[in-house]
Amino acid sequence: MHKKLLLSVFLYVAIQTLCGVEIAPYVVQLVTANPAIIYVPDTYNTIQKAVDAANPGDTIVVRPGIYMENVFINKTLTLIGKDRNTTIIDGGRAGNGIHVISSNAAIINFTIQNSADDPIVLYSGIFLFRAVHTIIRNNILKNNSVGIYLQSGSNNSLIIDNLILDNTRPGIRLADNSSSNCIIENTLKNNTEGIEVHSSSSNSFYHNNFIHNKVYQARPLGGISNTWENNYWSDYNGTDTNGDGIGDTELPIWMDDHPLMEPWSGSATRVFIVDPSEDPITVESNCTIMAFDFNSSLRQIRFQINGPSMIDFFCNVSVPKTLLEAASSENWLVQLNNTDISAKSAIIGNANTIIYFSYELDNYEVQISIVKAGNVNLTPYVIGFGVAIATIFIVTVVMLKKRKERS
Repeated sequence: MHKKLLLSVFLYVAIQTLCGVEIAPYVVQLVTANPAIIYVPDTYNTIQKAVDAANPGDTIVVRPGIYMENVFINKTLTLIGKDRNTTIIDGGRAGNGIHVISSNAAIINFTIQNSADDPIVLYSGIFLFRAVHTIIRNNILKNNSVGIYLQSGSNNSLIIDNLILDNTRPGIRLADNSSSNCIIENTLKNNTEGIEVHSSSSNSFYHNNFIHNKVYQARPLGGISNTWENNYWSDYNGTDTNGDGIGDTELPIWMDDHPLMEPWSGSATRVFIVDPSEDPITVESNCTIMAFDFNSSLRQIRFQINGPSMIDFFCNVSVPKTLLEAASSENWLVQLNNTDISAKSAIIGNANTIIYFSYELDNYEVQISIVKAGNVNLTPYVIGFGVAIATIFIVTVVMLKKRKERS
């Protein structure tokens, strides 16, 4: 068995070498069935010692403190700081703060600062090299050269809810076919460039805040099908003509044509006045609500949402009963692109009905509608009644025929 495995590996390497194909610097890892939790500095006094001792799939929890380290991750691990403000990895101006070459790693709740700042080599707070399915969440990256750098096919990663500021080069840089990544809900502030994209495609940039970056807020330098949607830009000077929180005038011609009027903060509540004499309909959501429409004669609410498919969205819709009222919560219908969803709830209060639903985020038209109180859809009952009458008729005819034959 071992000889066959070694022979297979040998042939794989030989074929790739003969074909001139470069071999990835990581190998397939077996994740342990019972992952361990390792604490720093309880068990190991440095993060790197804990990483070296961990098995693939383990979690390393780092207590508050300043760790003067350059961490190298070459296995599937989850690295979690106790508090992002007080759990600090300081690169000491020597190399990257964290360098990742493995798949399925996660880096959560750290301040990462002081990477090397070289005029030629781009060091960074977090550097991904051929690292796929990485999660970088709720970190502060400051005073580095690059904040987060994805290079050489670092694909399918989620970069979410990070504060990235005061870096001397881009806050986030994607290069060399680093594609299909989801960059959402990050604040990029006072960097030389906010985000820079080189030869990388199909990335989603959604609900990010670009605030006073010095040279470029965003700089695309190659790649196709990158999506910029519903970001906040501190230098956007357009206006919101319909009150939905999205700019409608002076839109950029090359990027985000639905810019937010206010910085994104995790979720937003939109207020829609559909009748000046009535209370408004409100929608709280972690996605952007666009093209809102209320049709009283159809007893229907419509709006559009869009965004990257790596996250789930929620909507919490409050409807005054003076505008729409149903006899029962079961009368409320929620549809996404004309398809009913079951993951919903409707709570009828004294003055309002609260409709809550969640789903995987994508491009949808949402339709919320009700059947009028006392006006129940009778189609199933009519069909059932018709089938019953037809059955009775057929049975009666057969019985009469048999009786006649016996006579």
